[in-house]
Amino acid sequence: MKIAIIPNLTREKAAEITVNISKELDLLNVQYCLPQMGNSPFDSLKNVQYMYMADMLQWCDVVIAVGGDGSFLNAAKKAVCYNKPILCINAGRLAFMAGLESNELILLKSIINGEYKMDRRMMLDVKIQREDEIIYDDFCINDVVISRGSKLRMTDINVDCDGKRINTYRGDGIIVATPTGSTAYSLTAGGPVMNPSIESMVMTPICTQSLFARSIVFDSKNIISMYANNDSRNSDLFLSLDGDESINIAKGEKIFVKKSDRYADFIRLKTDEFFDVLHTKLADRRV
Repeated sequence: MKIAIIPNLTREKAAEITVNISKELDLLNVQYCLPQMGNSPFDSLKNVQYMYMADMLQWCDVVIAVGGDGSFLNAAKKAVCYNKPILCINAGRLAFMAGLESNELILLKSIINGEYKMDRRMMLDVKIQREDEIIYDDFCINDVVISRGSKLRMTDINVDCDGKRINTYRGDGIIVATPTGSTAYSLTAGGPVMNPSIESMVMTPICTQSLFARSIVFDSKNIISMYANNDSRNSDLFLSLDGDESINIAKGEKIFVKKSDRYADFIRLKTDEFFDVLHTKLADRRV
């Protein structure tokens, strides 16, 4: 068993948790590596190997990400490209994707023993089309967000499903989320929580100027397209996948979203199910 550890060292406790993970892996006689880095805080580790990211992802059998949900998304997208499963260990706050908390590292032995389940998470393919040419092609795990630009004014966004008009939304933007992403930005915008085992897409308008604009759940076979209304007062739109850096969408360009053929494989070591996690993570935020 060879394990690649990807820590987000901007998280306060990530370095300490990474050291503790390494100690557990040493006890289990497991090979592990960390990304090449300058001024490494892990000089005390004797058995660690350092590799460039592409090399470590080819080398490993399993990826362990240390951080919060944003860190997990970034690491998971890398792991998907190499068909490697990922275990997420929480060094943040809510971290819905976390498979372990920092005080549960003893359970890492279950990976070695093969005592775990694999949660396959649906992903989305996203393309931008300009006239008849595809100018952008990527994928995401959580969500696709189209939002207005820096001007403090609403924009009109057309939403079609399989080429048929659904609605024109006047507001701050649109979120299209996977069931995994339904507990992220979509939830704060009023969208429903969806069990990740369901393969579907949920579209939620952001701060729309309508009393009747609600989230819509689409079948995983549908193709959603979004674009600025031609007579929109503000056609300055931006696209972001999984919270990454935004891309400007020019007038006349269309965004197409559909279910991807790829899946993200998340390792689950504990017996708790999705709604157990939901209850635990949100319990301290109830009023």
